[in-house]
Amino acid sequence: MNTAGDDPRMIIDPSVWQEPETRAALRVRDIGTVYRQLKRHGVSQRRIAALTGQSQPEVSEIMRGRQVMAYEVLSRIADGLGVPRGLMGLAYDSPRVASCAGPTEGESDVERRGFIGLVAKAAVVGLSGAELDSIRVLHQATPMPGRIGHADVSNLETTVQFFRAQDDQFGGGAVKSAVVGHLEWATGMLESPAADDVRNRLRIALADMHSLAGWVSFDLGAHEQANRHFANALVLAKESKEHALASKVLFQMGRVYLHQKEPENALKIFQLGQMSAQDANSHRAVALNLAVSAWAHAEMGNAEQTKSLLAHASGELSRDNGQDIPTWLNFMGVAEIEGISGMAYTALSGHDRSFADLGIQHASRSFEMRDESDARSRASDLIAIAANNLRAGNVTEGIRAASDVLPRLDSVRSTRLMDRLTWVRQATNLHPSSGEARELAERITELRSA
Repeated sequence: MNTAGDDPRMIIDPSVWQEPETRAALRVRDIGTVYRQLKRHGVSQRRIAALTGQSQPEVSEIMRGRQVMAYEVLSRIADGLGVPRGLMGLAYDSPRVASCAGPTEGESDVERRGFIGLVAKAAVVGLSGAELDSIRVLHQATPMPGRIGHADVSNLETTVQFFRAQDDQFGGGAVKSAVVGHLEWATGMLESPAADDVRNRLRIALADMHSLAGWVSFDLGAHEQANRHFANALVLAKESKEHALASKVLFQMGRVYLHQKEPENALKIFQLGQMSAQDANSHRAVALNLAVSAWAHAEMGNAEQTKSLLAHASGELSRDNGQDIPTWLNFMGVAEIEGISGMAYTALSGHDRSFADLGIQHASRSFEMRDESDARSRASDLIAIAANNLRAGNVTEGIRAASDVLPRLDSVRSTRLMDRLTWVRQATNLHPSSGEARELAERITELRSA
């Protein structure tokens, strides 16, 4: 392949960037290796210099081992050579402003003095908007390890667990950007060399992280984005033959359809989840999909199927020995069964208010069994308790539960919970003569419109 020698008007053949050695060098921003690869394809130092805005001696120094670290210089190199920015972990839309990383390649004494002057001004009187913009920190992706080992995957697994705990406590709105950003970086690990067992473990960890990214997206009402993450998680879980994780992902995907009032589609997904749970020989995963299948039947008003499936789910969970539970199924226990049962009977009481007492009983048990750190689930339980009490005619208890949950939503950023407040809002209509019920309805309307 010849890429037109010294002629700067000719673009670099894009196929160069797809060669494994070049891609590996771009991923870790080893510009010296990139330049040497170009030279091997007939691109002269003179042409590289012309395309990148560097001097020929600079290019020569880089080829001999000088490191390029400054984001601005890396961006100029990528744009000049026509390298897709994603291959170097560079943002596609970052404005070209100065970073505050101190002296870098090409920085003059004048620029250094100007930067120090800005620091002095910031310390004494503060900076103007334009000056603040000039020191805005630019995105700079972290290079991938040269080879992935078990320690790297273990770090990723720990990160997923941390984000999941934050999501449970503070809602998807508190962690979505961090989860999706870390996932974008971690996905690049698949391109790094690794032993077969490490690579399989990495796929499982990435599947789990896609599962979490989908869940936090769902919590914020980004349903299409959620399902894309779930689909990626499912593919990775199946590739790794991790059937229990695949089952959990299908449970999550079905929950999206359930929230969108499509119980028939949700049931189809839950049935697929049940198949994966059986492939995994996991009583816990089977119980999970049985419980949400009951919820789907409840949304359709099928009381007998709901009760039968919930009883079956409890029976399956009781057969689980509680050993070797994967982290992604840790949440599935008696409290989760009670919580889903509370949701199912809340759905049924929307068709027949005689089921409201069962909704209250299950949601109350779920609330009492959960730790304070499981703040979103406890708030969801309170919403069910409030709605069912109002449906059962227990106005005082319903308003008390609703008054308990509303302040909690200040610290749990969840569109999903805000949507569920409509159950309470609609139930207040059953009590038109109650001033407290009307006041509660107004508070909910105001909160949901904020």
